[in-house]
Amino acid sequence: MAVKTRGLIVSLIAIAVALLGWQLWRLRAPVATAPTAVGQSDAAAQEQPAVPAKPADTPSKIEPIRSNYRNPQLAELKSRADAGDSRASCQLGMELLRCTDVSPAEQVLAAAEENSRPDLPPEQRAYMTKLEDRARQMINECRNAPADSWKQGNHYLRQAALAGEPEAMYRYARGDSVLVDYTHLNSPEFDRWRAEAGNMLQLSFEAGYLPSVFDLMVGYSDNSSPLTGLIANDPTKARAMRLLISRLAGKPADRPESRYASLEPAATALASQWQRDYFPTVKPPLQKLPRLMPAGFASLYADENNEPACTQ
Repeated sequence: MAVKTRGLIVSLIAIAVALLGWQLWRLRAPVATAPTAVGQSDAAAQEQPAVPAKPADTPSKIEPIRSNYRNPQLAELKSRADAGDSRASCQLGMELLRCTDVSPAEQVLAAAEENSRPDLPPEQRAYMTKLEDRARQMINECRNAPADSWKQGNHYLRQAALAGEPEAMYRYARGDSVLVDYTHLNSPEFDRWRAEAGNMLQLSFEAGYLPSVFDLMVGYSDNSSPLTGLIANDPTKARAMRLLISRLAGKPADRPESRYASLEPAATALASQWQRDYFPTVKPPLQKLPRLMPAGFASLYADENNEPACTQ
């Protein structure tokens, strides 16, 4: 029962956020590049995406945020981040972004009385009690966060990404800052993210960061999200990503669609190249491909053994 309840809660939240984000994003999303033609040559299909031009407002060096933190742990991370520690910058960015919106935690606590009914099965009641404890902890930890947590969180996450921190590159590209609650779509930060996200995800992949594989596979396949809409569709690369995932999982790949069968040799060669170049130390079979929750969501719903953001 606990598993079902947990799955229902997570699913409802994810669906609501996805629907809202999709509707808002469609109003501003750039026109995606048309898919690669099936008859295109293998060489053309394997061309790497062009690196987007550096935005005009991107400084050569990101200046530290001028702010004093009341939270001593955040203050210590800020000191390290401003001194050039990219891992600390990633951690600080995600901690600040976690505190951008604590309404999910508040909603959990608002339902505490309902979830303590004596007729609830013991497992479900125990799970809800654990969820409430996490919600209280999250709210307590975020009390001393800066008033402009989102702006600073985006600043430090992007700083870590530009410094080449693989997890930061992935999280920034995925939109863990600008898409955290879909209220920043009219901001300069969002426009800058659109110029940087596609290439940043590619760089995370080339750094051997496993979670990026799935996102790039979707990005090459369709335009179903703000991020994937920024990546040119490419059936050869989409198929190569599927083959790469199968290789890393140690499982046979599914059969290609008949209309893309002619692309299989090029996709197979590309998957082999990617595995050799970017994931040489990964020993198949992986039990599961790592997936990362946004920090605030993870605070409430992650497994007990889930590592904090940017600590691996």
